Amino acid sequence: MVSKERVTVRVEELTLTNTLQLTAIVELLEERGIMTQHDVVERMKAVRDGKKPS
Repeated sequence: MVSKERVTVRVEELTLTNTLQLTAIVELLEERGIMTQHDVVERMKAVRDGKKPS
């Protein structure tokens, strides 16, 4: 059963957790040869600019 108590979390904590998770995922994908940091940066730019990935 899940508790219905509210938990308060600061935005900074959420941001840090999100950053750590994304960093870990990107590092794993890079270690496994699935993509590079350059691929990530290029995809981020495409998403930001609303472009389809090439």
